[in-house]
Amino acid sequence: MRRTLSLIASIVFAGSLMGTLWPDAPGNEHPNLSSLTHAAVERVSPDSAEWILYDRDPNHPWNRLYRALYRRESPDGKEYGYDELDPLLWAGTKDLVVEPGYGRTIGVLDEFLTSHSERAINDPLKRAILQRDLWAVFDWTIRTGRESSQTVNLQNKLFEIIRRLALRPEEISRLPDSYQAAIKSRAFPAFYDPDKRTQAFLPPDLFDRAGPWVMLSARGGQPIAITHVSFFSGRSLFLIFMRLPGGRAATLDYLKSLDSIRKPWLPDANGPEGVMPNPQVPEFPPGTELALVRKAMLIDKEGKLQPSNIVEDIQLRVHRTIPAEILPMHNIDRDDARRALDVFEFKFSRRQLFAGEGGLRAVQVGEEEFALFASHDFEFERRQPLVGCASCHFRPGVHSMLSRGRLAGTARVEVVPSWELNYEPELTKSWKGRQYDWGLLQGLWRARAAN
Repeated sequence: MRRTLSLIASIVFAGSLMGTLWPDAPGNEHPNLSSLTHAAVERVSPDSAEWILYDRDPNHPWNRLYRALYRRESPDGKEYGYDELDPLLWAGTKDLVVEPGYGRTIGVLDEFLTSHSERAINDPLKRAILQRDLWAVFDWTIRTGRESSQTVNLQNKLFEIIRRLALRPEEISRLPDSYQAAIKSRAFPAFYDPDKRTQAFLPPDLFDRAGPWVMLSARGGQPIAITHVSFFSGRSLFLIFMRLPGGRAATLDYLKSLDSIRKPWLPDANGPEGVMPNPQVPEFPPGTELALVRKAMLIDKEGKLQPSNIVEDIQLRVHRTIPAEILPMHNIDRDDARRALDVFEFKFSRRQLFAGEGGLRAVQVGEEEFALFASHDFEFERRQPLVGCASCHFRPGVHSMLSRGRLAGTARVEVVPSWELNYEPELTKSWKGRQYDWGLLQGLWRARAAN
């Protein structure tokens, strides 16, 4: 019902504001820019290289738009946000919707729209990435829960640029495979080396359908990594892969053995979660590897969701040892869980991607990050060391696989090999299609098409 109402409301509202929000609309060829009360469009100094991504000119409209939306400034004047995977925006962030940040942002958006700066760059890859970045900010405006005239104005201008940047489905399908580009760069070892436990590796056969890695799905109508999909509001596709030391056959046999356990979780009235892992679940052997891959979803020219080959993030964990005892929640030492795992992460880099260097960089030991995922709305000043997968996946071995339905109580969630390449993308598109933010965007899209 909420999605239906959002569609109707946004269509009506968008239509009433067509002339002021979309300056290229019929009858509005000469927008009255003098009516703007926002601050002057901010420009960066010519010798500033920090925000050069889309063009060598720091004052190129694409660079300034990206900077206006992704830059955050700490109280000591330092700038952050350049080439971050996601914008440093939390539900409580106000920078883009209150002055002076609001005025600066609207000024850059207006200049981009009135000058049709979307035409300045035709490279499909750069168009896809800028759309991705603007879409994240659009969804954030809804996540804040604030419905003000500033927020609505920001949403409409972001939407129009998102629409103008959209690619045809066949263009999206031809975007470069950033994972394969990273493999071809030979920048990373192909296999885990137990003697070099901090050396990040990138398996070349991860996506090989006949290789040792098996892609997983959780049958039941939801994406397998639903917590991740939900947090990033369906703008990304998440895939999970498993590899036992014995290779593909051993992995498939192990997954089949899980079918014999009808209740992987047992009631636990004394525990904070209300459930405990069933000790009868067969454990996978030490040396088992798991991978979580995040890929970008895009919006095509028809306003439809399309998966892409742009890998945004990869997390690999190697279960070096597997503790035999399953402890109650209050007795678990998460440092012990971290010592049982070796964890590696690769993050998307626009700079490397545009330079033809693969587009993935290995996160270094001791590197700090701004907590976004499951951050409980901390602000960006709270920069902290990367804590790794064990913060959530702290149970031993197979019990660390939350996709098996820990949050679903004692119900059995079947994790099986995924034989259908389109299965997870279709589930993600279906999930996103039920969200309020997608209903609002679709309403704006239909209103624009009708005019």
